Amino acid sequence: MAAHIDTTVLLFLFTGLLAPCLSQFELDDRFLEFKKDGMWLVEFYAPWCGHCKKLEPIFKEVAKELKAKNSPVKVAKIDCTRYPAVASALSVKGFPTIIFFNGDQSHHHHGDRTKEDILEFVNRAQGPTLRKLSSVGKLSEAVKQRGKVVFFLYIGDDDEKEDLFEKYSYAARTSVMQSYFYYGKKHILGDHSKVPKRHPTVLVYKDNQYTEFVPPGGVTTASSLESWIDRERHATFPRLSGPGLNDVAHVANYLIILAVDSVKVKNQTSRHARAFNVVKQLAFQYKSKRDHQFLWMDEIETVQSIAMSFVASPCLLVLQPEDQVFFMAPSSNLTDTRALAEFLQRVVKGEEFSYGGTGFFTRIQHMVFDLVASIISIWQGSRILFLMMFGLPTVVISIVCYSLCCLETVDDVKDEYEEDEDFEGEGEEQPPPPLEGQAVGDREPPPYEQAIEADVTPKPDHDKKDD
Repeated sequence: MAAHIDTTVLLFLFTGLLAPCLSQFELDDRFLEFKKDGMWLVEFYAPWCGHCKKLEPIFKEVAKELKAKNSPVKVAKIDCTRYPAVASALSVKGFPTIIFFNGDQSHHHHGDRTKEDILEFVNRAQGPTLRKLSSVGKLSEAVKQRGKVVFFLYIGDDDEKEDLFEKYSYAARTSVMQSYFYYGKKHILGDHSKVPKRHPTVLVYKDNQYTEFVPPGGVTTASSLESWIDRERHATFPRLSGPGLNDVAHVANYLIILAVDSVKVKNQTSRHARAFNVVKQLAFQYKSKRDHQFLWMDEIETVQSIAMSFVASPCLLVLQPEDQVFFMAPSSNLTDTRALAEFLQRVVKGEEFSYGGTGFFTRIQHMVFDLVASIISIWQGSRILFLMMFGLPTVVISIVCYSLCCLETVDDVKDEYEEDEDFEGEGEEQPPPPLEGQAVGDREPPPYEQAIEADVTPKPDHDKKDD
């Protein structure tokens, strides 16, 4: 099988399916036939997408990093505007989309689009589902490697048939793309060996400390363990991107979202940094309240889409995911811990004015705003593409409308001209004009004296029929 995969990859290189660009490849629509061969990390993008252009240098760094580590993962990208059939077959609905392929399995990246987060995504997708730790040093190494990432640890004996271990293994398989799962004996905890009150047990490492799983009613069920893991796998104040917001939407009744500029946050004197510190402080104060989840993001576009307005950062929005109702915090409260805490209390009590919802007109407003935001995004991403998509059709339609509106209509020939056609012809004389005060139909040959005075020769009687 390995030889078959290597031969296939070489065939790609020589047939032109992969166009090498350092350690990153450009794919075409034949990828659907060979995506099961080996492990692939693929970015699905559109040339006009501003977020795709922002991700491009980061994705190249990811490819270089994996190549330097001799990783078996092949990093590639595909232009969905050229190969829309691939995007449709793989259910790609937005740009950019990052998918990890490993045989028959595929995993979508919903986290932040930073180099570190994408590498963590690849590491989790590669597996294994459960990672064994055999010593204190191995646990310390895992803590160092994971950094601020939340992970879970099963402490017990080497008995894979133990009831809690089986439930833990099942929960790990269903949540492997969201977190890391380790297992080992109690001695690996070292100085933290007094933390667990039960044996066997499950711990979560979050915010530089261990927390033990306490089964409700003293009885551990698969659903209670899965619910606890699903709730605890998010940090107290994590950084998320737009796609990651859907992943956290179900864990709390209130999502407190802070939008700030990650670059300006580093300047402690800036308004962004002061707002970040205030909200972070509140996040840890509300840590015990399970109905609140604090988070922050660097993408103001996500907050703008929720608020249906072009708000500027820093700003804070409280979202109720169930009914899509949101509350906007006054900008003056962002740097005042007490004022912001009072605002959150008013939100919970229902004393703050709410926006949004799931009504018909709200949905229409969302559609209109998203359309306008998409047009602006295309304009900012590519002026030429914007003119081709909107400018050229507008010019063509304007020309067609102008042509239709300015056509001159041909008037019908007047009856008097139709009557005169009977007198037109070669060698025929036109009838004399009527005398003054005489109707055309009542003309009679004038007396000879009047004809002489009017310089008109009277017609003979046999020509009266022609009149």
